[in-house]
Amino acid sequence: MNTIMVATNFSPLNEKLIDLAQVFTSTVYLLHVVLPNEDISYRDKKEMGQEFAEESSALNKQAQQLRHQGIETHALLLEGIAPVAILEEADRLSADLIVLGGVGKRSSTVLGDDLVHKVVKQSQRPVLVLP
Repeated sequence: MNTIMVATNFSPLNEKLIDLAQVFTSTVYLLHVVLPNEDISYRDKKEMGQEFAEESSALNKQAQQLRHQGIETHALLLEGIAPVAILEEADRLSADLIVLGGVGKRSSTVLGDDLVHKVVKQSQRPVLVLP
């Protein structure tokens, strides 16, 4: 297993993911998807830019945590509809495994049941769902 793609909502990294990546000496691609910026005002664009910068910082912080564990890690912040972006990016990367983490915290998660269901149902690749 060379390539693991992890869709994250910035929940704390699961230790099982770290163990898996270390055992298989996999490259990890941390992926976070933001909704498209369409038809919004200048002020809204400015606020969205700030939010984008904050999400980018959080994503890079998680990537750095994995790098400190000796895991080759790349951070990817994409704009799009989450299930579609996850599946397309997994194909582009030829990911051996898609990991969805941070599910089960409905009030604070982007990775809710609907997204998990869509990814699992439509994926041609193995999907691991972590709590």
